[in-house]
Amino acid sequence: MREMTVPVGDGFADLADALGVTPEELAAEACERVVTARAELVRREALRLAGRHDSLLRRLGE
Repeated sequence: MREMTVPVGDGFADLADALGVTPEELAAEACERVVTARAELVRREALRLAGRHDSLLRRLGE
C-alpha cells in the first residue's frame, strides 16, 4: 500500500473525533467506499457490455 498526504480542514478532524476514529482512519474508510462504489459501477458496465456482445465474445473465444 502506498502512503499519500492529503490536506484536510479542521472540520474533517472534528468529524473524525466525533466518530471516535483518527483522521487517517476516516480518510481510509472514505477512500475504500469510493473505490468500492466505482468498482461496482465498472462491474455493472462490464456485465452490460458482455450481455450486448455475447455472440461476438463467444466467437472470439472459439
